[in-house]
Amino acid sequence: MTAPIFILAGEASGDVLASQMMRAVHQHYGQQQWIGLGGPHMAAEGLRSVGDMSRLSLIGVGAAMQHYRQLSVFADELVDLVLQQRPKLILTVDAKGFSVRFAARLKRQMQRHGWSAPIIHTVAPTVWAWGKWRRHKFARAFDGLFCLFPFEPDYFAPLGLESHFIGHPAAFDIQAQKPKSPSGSRSSGSRYSGTASFAPRIALLPGSRNSEISQILPVMVAAVGKLRRNFPNAIVTLPAVPKYHHMISALCAEQPIEIVDGDQHLAEVLAHCDAVIAASGTVTLEAALFGAPGVACYKASWLSATLGRMIVDMQKVILPNAILGREVYPFLFQENLTATHLAEAVSRTLNDPQAKMKAYHTAKELRSCLVREADGFDQLVAAALGRWLLPGTSA
Repeated sequence: MTAPIFILAGEASGDVLASQMMRAVHQHYGQQQWIGLGGPHMAAEGLRSVGDMSRLSLIGVGAAMQHYRQLSVFADELVDLVLQQRPKLILTVDAKGFSVRFAARLKRQMQRHGWSAPIIHTVAPTVWAWGKWRRHKFARAFDGLFCLFPFEPDYFAPLGLESHFIGHPAAFDIQAQKPKSPSGSRSSGSRYSGTASFAPRIALLPGSRNSEISQILPVMVAAVGKLRRNFPNAIVTLPAVPKYHHMISALCAEQPIEIVDGDQHLAEVLAHCDAVIAASGTVTLEAALFGAPGVACYKASWLSATLGRMIVDMQKVILPNAILGREVYPFLFQENLTATHLAEAVSRTLNDPQAKMKAYHTAKELRSCLVREADGFDQLVAAALGRWLLPGTSA
């Protein structure tokens, strides 16, 4: 029997990305056996998951410290699984803190057992925003690194870590939909406060983790209440992570907010909204790629926020801002994230008649950066894996 591939992801966005990589392998190298840790999207591609990936869905330094013991034990369990199964390739996707700890332990155990297999990580740590020292940990733990942004390999290649830019799957997906110019397709009514016929579509994106949603969504809901004073016909939609639907419904009870399945309707919501309120993270890039203007925000525990201010370049936290080197979305963080400030920022967007057109051109610029000349994400993934996964290895 052909050896399996081990793959690990630790949150909703990682589950989606890992499943796209699995699909690329199937398309270019034939069907494989997959073991590891993941969610429903990876399961649909054939993953036999050995646990619940929500165990890794922690955010912030405080949360990571609080659960250090449990995560350490879990990492050892996964190392034991790999040593038992002897996969031909080990892939970790995002979940960077856990992945680098797991990979370092696995590499040590491989040496002790006289066995080896390549360990590849996808989604580089954001050393361009904070903690350049982390490059060295990744260079020691991994044999290869797949980067979603074109400027990232240059941070790691000098350390001897083989690094490949594989594009960003969201850019390919949205490019294929051929987004149209907003000219003539705007919501009915004039774009200024006080025009009763204007019914702006506003999207709320409070994050994909329990801790994010509980911190950020109540502020978003309060901001919606303030916005409706000037935009009484506003249509507010929240594409929710399905497993948090009940929690989100309870937090949105004070305002008429349409809650939809984020897995099914996120793209549709972003493509048609007039403004977005998005928690910082990958979703800000997706929103910008769809040409949605708006504002980004974040709120964390006191400890995480305090440490964050000490070590993070806040100008590079929001992905579209970092990629293009300018402010695509204003960023409201911690004490600046209030209902009043959010409502004011969104009102400025809704009152700007050029907001959608400017966002449309920004989206084209972003897609050009992230797609390059490739026809599809699967091509770049398959090419990057060619060094370790040669044709003829299908199960």
